[in-house]
Order: sequence, then structure tokens, then C-alpha cells
Amino acid sequence: MAAARLSAVALALAALATYRQCDRPARALPYYTARSGRTCDNCHTDPTGWKNPELAYRKCTLSCLACHVNPTGGGLRTVSGRFFGQATLPMMFASHRGYKDASRHLTKYINFESQRKNRLFEAHFWGPAGGSAMMSWDQGRYAGLNADPLLSIGVDVRMALWANAGRALFFPMQLDTNLALHPLRYVTAYTSAGVLAKSKGFAATFERRTPYMVKDAFLMVHQLPYLLYLRAGRFIPPFGTFLDDHTAPVRREVELDQGIQSSRVLGFEVGFAPNYPYAHLTLFRPNRRDSFTAGEAPFFGVSGWGAMVSAGWRDLGWQLGLSAMSRTRDLADGGETRTLSLQWGFNPWFYSDSLPFTLLGEILIGRRQRQFSGTVTTHLAGFAELDYAPFNGVHLRARWDFADADFELAGDDYHRGTFGGDLVLLPGLTISTYVRVQKSTTNSNALVDGIVMMHAWY
Repeated sequence: MAAARLSAVALALAALATYRQCDRPARALPYYTARSGRTCDNCHTDPTGWKNPELAYRKCTLSCLACHVNPTGGGLRTVSGRFFGQATLPMMFASHRGYKDASRHLTKYINFESQRKNRLFEAHFWGPAGGSAMMSWDQGRYAGLNADPLLSIGVDVRMALWANAGRALFFPMQLDTNLALHPLRYVTAYTSAGVLAKSKGFAATFERRTPYMVKDAFLMVHQLPYLLYLRAGRFIPPFGTFLDDHTAPVRREVELDQGIQSSRVLGFEVGFAPNYPYAHLTLFRPNRRDSFTAGEAPFFGVSGWGAMVSAGWRDLGWQLGLSAMSRTRDLADGGETRTLSLQWGFNPWFYSDSLPFTLLGEILIGRRQRQFSGTVTTHLAGFAELDYAPFNGVHLRARWDFADADFELAGDDYHRGTFGGDLVLLPGLTISTYVRVQKSTTNSNALVDGIVMMHAWY
């Protein structure tokens, strides 16, 4: 048994991942939302004696806004996300361990939990003028964490060691800072800024005239019944599955690669996510398609318009969603696009504690203009992922990706397998290792490369 446990950790640490570019920012993991319905005290303390309010005033949701200030995922965490990061994720020194995870340790010798003792300093200060709204997070349910701060500060740092064909590079994959100002109940201003990293290394990353740039910035009205929110500003539309791997074809093929500035749009969005339905509607000014132009993307986008709608149901043991997006802009900036996506998730772990598996998937099909001729072509992309959580802090996963960028061109499709996992050693510290094997129809040799990452977040 001990050998099996050590093998599981060795697998998580030994696998290597691959990416065509290695500048992905930290994002919400859809895997976490899909798996968290198995127990109530993942995101807050044990709800013993709590009164269950009517649906309009419930905060129980498996959508991104439960754990992130950005309602569609990524960046600065809410009090629920900070509690999850300190209590549920780490292998050691958890502040609070959910009752279903109390005996899921790799070994009893690393059980260092101290109930209700938060391990990280809180950079979340004071409270909004006039006090908290009825739909704000409840101060008494997060082991002393500030549930509704006026000022919140967060940091994400990710260092990477990438290897391919006998060569290796060490570089900063991510250096991000996040700030939220919540001066009044119902109102929050949010910004995320950071270094636009390059896989060529430190020198290439910092050779830009302005290496540190604003990424997302918006003003939001939130803490409304049914977890309703409205926001306006610069952000990424909540289309499809927001994977943290920006090279995934379901992100890159639809210009939602969060590692680049051109994925951001200027727009207005309304959404809600009570338990368990969700819906988002976004109207926006598009940006350039990254592959169409050189240089930095315009901060306020380009002439044209876009619209996106997504809706679905995130239940305790399963999820199903549908997204549609349209862009209209000049051909020189990327042309017109129309895309439809179906997403799903299944969590056997909810139905049986002996099945710590989670499955995710998405398939999308779209139409877009070719770069020079302007003729319209069809593209297809998809992924399927299996996650396995054998012990607290150990997450292993295997993913298959597929893409065909142009149905009328031969040889531009590929399949890719990614294998590896995450070791969340301590609250706020994760080591991830993956290996990727990619095969196209035009190349008889498989491409293999990999990455080891250390991610520190706060």
C-alpha cells in the first residue's frame, strides 16, 4: 500500500507537459467546480445548524463566481475561493479539512491540520461603506477570513522549466497582480495586470518597452438575488470551458487564449448562477485575431461588434452547457466568426466516495474567414479529460485534444494526449508536471515535450 501511494506521487512529479507557447496565466480549474459538489464544507465551514434560505438568496453554486471575484473565473479569489485553497486543496497544513477528506491523506505523518487556523496572511481589508449586502458572503462561515472586504490584493507567480528535443528553458510563465476595490455594497472595481511572459526566457520577457500591462479591468454590480451580476469593461467572454491550458484548441481556435492580450474584449455582460442553472450574455467590441497581425493588440479593440451567450446547469454530480458566439469585424482584423460549443462534466465521486474521478469535455464547431481570401471555412475542436484524486493534494489527469483548423485543407488536423498532474504541497503552493504527445496526419513522428511548473498564488 505504501509503495502504491509513493508511486502515485512519483507519477504526479515525474510527468512533463508541453505547450507551443508557455505563457499561460492562472485560471480557474473547471475540474474544481465539477468535483466540489460531493461535500458541503469544501468552500466554507461545516454548515451545522444553518438555515437554508429560499432560492433567490442562496449562495450555493458550482459556477466560477463562487470562488473568484471575476464572475467567469480566474485571478483574485473570493472568501470562498480562499477557504477552498487553504482547506481543501493542500496536502499539508490545511486550515480546515472537509469531513469526507479527513482520512484521505497520503500518510498519517503529514496530517498537520489545525482546525479553524488559517495559514496565510490576509491581504483583504476592512469592509464596504454602509456594511455588507444581504447577498454578500457571511462573515461567520470561513474560519475568520474577511468575507466581504473593501480592498483585496492577490498575486499569481508561475515559474516553468520546459523541455523539448534535448533542449530546456527556464522562464517566468506568469507574474500577475490582482486588485479589487469594493467601496459600496453591490459595487466592485477589478483589475488584473502582469508581465506578458515569453517562452524564450527572462530576457525576452522583459525586453518589451512596457512588459507589465493591464489585462482585465471592469466595473461590476453584484451581490444581487440569484447571484445576478452586471459588468462593463475589458475581459474575456465566458465562452465554453475556461481551461487553464491556453494552448488547448477549444481556447486557441476561438481566439480565447488567455495568455495573450487580443483575447480581451471591451464590452458589457449580465449573468446569474444560483444553484444550479447559469446564464451569461455578453455584447462586446472585438479585438484582432492574434494570427492576423503583428504587434500588441489594441487595448480598446477594433471596429466591429460581437455577441456571446452561454447557459447550462451545474448540478452536484453532473454539468451540461451550451455556448454561442459571433464576431463581425474587418477582414484585416480577423474577419467574421460564428461558433457553437457543447460542454459537459460528470463527477462519479459525488455518487460514491470510492470513485474519486471527474470527467470533463467539450466539442465546438465554427465558421470563420480565411486570412487573405476572406472565403469562409469550417473548423472543429474538442477535448476530453479524466481527473483522479487519490489523496489530499494529489491530482492526476489525462486529457485528449483534437483540432481541425480548416475542413477543406488536408493535414492541418492533430490529436494530442497530455498526462501528468498537480501536487498541492501547501496552501498557495502547487507543483505541476505534464508530458504531451502530439500527432498530426502529415507527420509520421509524434512531437513530445514537457513542462514542470511551480505555482505560488495568494
